[in-house]
Amino acid sequence: MTTVPLSPDTTPQDMALLRRWVLGMLTDAQALPIAFSLDGRPWHGIPAGWQLEVRDERLDALLQRRIWKGLDPESGLSMTVEATWYQDFACVEWQARFTNHGDAPSALIEQLAALDGAFGGHNAVLEHGNGDYYDAAGYEMEFTTLQHQETLTIAPRGGRPCDGAFPYMRLIYPGCGLTLAIGWPGQWQAEFTGHTEGARVRIGQQELAASLEPGETIITPRITLLAWQGERERSVNQWRRWYLAHILPRPDGRPIPPCWVGCAPGDGEEWTASTEANQLEWQNLHAEKGMTYDVWWIDAGWYPCWLGEERKWWHTGHWREDPERYPRGFRPVSENLARRGAKLLVWFEPERVHTGGLLELEHPEWLLRAEEDPDNALLNLGNPAALNWLIEHVSGIIQRGGIGIYRQDFNFAPLPHWRADRTPTRLGMAENLHVQGYLAYWDALLARNPGLWIDSCSSGGRRNDLETMRRSVPLHYSDWGYGDHAVKLAFQHRLHEWLPYYKEAALSWDLTGQHRMESQVDPFSYYCAMGPMIFSSIDVRCEGLNVALHNQLQAVWRRAVPYIHMGDYYALTEFEKRADRWLGWQFHNPCDGSGMLQAIRLQEAPEASCTLRLRALDADAGYRLEQAETGEVRTMTGRALMETGVTLEMPARSGAIWLYQRMV
Repeated sequence: MTTVPLSPDTTPQDMALLRRWVLGMLTDAQALPIAFSLDGRPWHGIPAGWQLEVRDERLDALLQRRIWKGLDPESGLSMTVEATWYQDFACVEWQARFTNHGDAPSALIEQLAALDGAFGGHNAVLEHGNGDYYDAAGYEMEFTTLQHQETLTIAPRGGRPCDGAFPYMRLIYPGCGLTLAIGWPGQWQAEFTGHTEGARVRIGQQELAASLEPGETIITPRITLLAWQGERERSVNQWRRWYLAHILPRPDGRPIPPCWVGCAPGDGEEWTASTEANQLEWQNLHAEKGMTYDVWWIDAGWYPCWLGEERKWWHTGHWREDPERYPRGFRPVSENLARRGAKLLVWFEPERVHTGGLLELEHPEWLLRAEEDPDNALLNLGNPAALNWLIEHVSGIIQRGGIGIYRQDFNFAPLPHWRADRTPTRLGMAENLHVQGYLAYWDALLARNPGLWIDSCSSGGRRNDLETMRRSVPLHYSDWGYGDHAVKLAFQHRLHEWLPYYKEAALSWDLTGQHRMESQVDPFSYYCAMGPMIFSSIDVRCEGLNVALHNQLQAVWRRAVPYIHMGDYYALTEFEKRADRWLGWQFHNPCDGSGMLQAIRLQEAPEASCTLRLRALDADAGYRLEQAETGEVRTMTGRALMETGVTLEMPARSGAIWLYQRMV
């Protein structure tokens, strides 16, 4: 498979903007952009009079870190701020933590902000979004002009960081701006206030007013800021390049590759009817029919989940392989896959303990409860005993079963459970400790299982903040609209801009209804699903399956996906969630001038043709375009492709991919 190399084009102007807006805040301990109140007294940065240590570290050729640590000699409370500079991008990020090294509870820490600072400029506009919340209206971005002395407050719902709000934003000024990400897998809050010279920004955990016990630590969200000069389109690709270079996990020292997915759910609810026998049977059927895959997917319901006379996948808290269906665990399944060069993915939801779950019976002291959600308890990852048990137990399942991709879901709102466990001097502590435990849990799984991937899921895409993404990929980015082409293509547009690795499903709900598996190969659904990971959603048991067409479409995807995976992204049309439109986008390799153009004529689009104008080409060069499925070839100049555009004619409900090369 061709690899598209990354090509940073950070300019001196980008770096100048970063220095102007951010680096001045990081010059000395009292100027640090961390604000808090200690025993009722407000502070900004590390308080004067605290014993101060400053240390610089070179992490690698591209990363430099500075650590400030202040210690109050009287109380033993310390404040540490770690900031990381990226040498290949105009990007900096930081996080603070407080630790009580004393022998008594600390003074009350309140109003803690990970970022409290101002960014000068005129006509500030904030681009912000609504995240994912099981609705067609999800993944929308809006632009709000920050009015003088007016504050815009943004926060998610229920404790999952992308539920109804999006922790990725742009602060836009004429011709330049800052991309901002909040790394907090809990309940964050951001406030943006307009003033005559720009905008003031304050971001932190939404609720925190706590006295720390001896030895206890709290952390702030991690703040990431990337400065850019130019138009919004450039900011999109600066972010993509930075994300792909520094955030996308590298489990084997290389970026997670594009993948094709196969599965065998069986005929029950989710995977409650899956067995060792039918997993092996379907894998072998794929091989007999000449159908290949890179990942084999086992989702919810593989564990003992009897509820009365039925198995229910959501009856969680029994994290062991069902001895009736998987008597030898997952090892026979993963070994059969390994012979075919594929990885096994398995679903878990360890934080949710449904009423009657084994953990509720054995360790009720590990659980947090909320009156408004009596059916679900939260496994408290802020409890060291619970955290250590979970690390050992799940890592054992992974190692015994040969699991290559650990998929973690989170299907309820944790905030009521965190807030039920509080007192006036412990507000927000349950959440803060849980977040620390959650990140430590994933770090431990990755450390103990070299080569492991993690897939982040939370009723779709509700926990995909940047701290989570450093350790995972958001394969199942929404529970809404797997086969609703217009909606999911608009979702994909946002993902290409912000979270560029995800999984898409080739489903045909406009033809077959809301099924999870299809009995026939539908080319249109494949063209609408060509993301970095594609779930072909084919029931391989069906008679008359057009395997040749399936394999042809897979070959088209394999030619195109290196550009989707690592190329620059340009939206060539507006992505409205309507089925009466054409849609088009372009992925471009700036190193050699090659790329791909994808066009979709949705099922109700009346126009027989559409003209798409490409971006980022060499106006004076010639380009050879090849239709990946039919082999049709066109040649055009870069100037013509960008100014006049390429006109495509296609029948309704069809798609096409054109690969292009710059001609020498």
